[in-house]
Amino acid sequence: MSEVNGVLIASFVIAGAFNVIFPFILGWWIIRKKHTSWKLIGVGVLTFIGSQIVHLPLVSGLTWAFSSGLLPHLDPAVAPYFNAVVLGLLAGLCEETARWIGYKVLKKKGDSFGSALTLGVGHGGVEAVIIGALVLLGLVSNLTLNAMFASGANPGIPAEQLEATKQALTAYFANPWHLPLVGAVERIGAVSLHISLSIMVWLAISARKPLWFWGAVLYHAAVDGLVVLAGSFGMNMWLLEVIFIIVSFAGLFLMLRAGKQWEAQRLVSEEELPVEAPLAPEQL
Repeated sequence: MSEVNGVLIASFVIAGAFNVIFPFILGWWIIRKKHTSWKLIGVGVLTFIGSQIVHLPLVSGLTWAFSSGLLPHLDPAVAPYFNAVVLGLLAGLCEETARWIGYKVLKKKGDSFGSALTLGVGHGGVEAVIIGALVLLGLVSNLTLNAMFASGANPGIPAEQLEATKQALTAYFANPWHLPLVGAVERIGAVSLHISLSIMVWLAISARKPLWFWGAVLYHAAVDGLVVLAGSFGMNMWLLEVIFIIVSFAGLFLMLRAGKQWEAQRLVSEEELPVEAPLAPEQL
């Protein structure tokens, strides 16, 4: 039986609940402000799921290829940089392509600044909800398992795995009380990043400037890659999240401004289009 820290439990509950609730509140606010639809949130959810259907098998396949010897083993000094570049590019290519497909399917229904914001919340929000649900499910599972060990009940774990399970349980409840909150802060930055990326892909299609799409791929790859690299070198998690928040908020500020400028420019162009005068009766 592991000693249960009440503050740590509360931290897990707060972090998990925040991750689940935050995207819904943000989505509701954007929909109300921009007069969009929950259907666009749903499309954003589908673009995320679709991207992961491709992304996760690719990552698993590469991992298997290296571990099985199909691909040559990397020098340990090079591996962190290789992982950062490859994992970042895979995330960028899969997710931005999925966003691009989503906009193409929506056509005019997705061609607005408000739609880009809404899709971004759906894409990044469903990831936060999934992570939050897993955090809460993990907490319930570990508390249940700990209670079973405390009562002497048989949790149905094979004997050869029993000791490893107890060690994992001890490590889980030995986490610093504030550690779960790191994940909640990370989701704020991640949703901000996803909104920025959705705006960039929308600009690529709406303004017919493909460089915005490739910029989104590279921006996504750079952020994800640097996070992977920082983690592999053991950077303090709170410092990493602070830097991530600053970068994602700065990117969001720039993309919000770019999106608003393009929307305003497009509206002005539409207003300046010549209107054909009605035909006179004798011309009919």
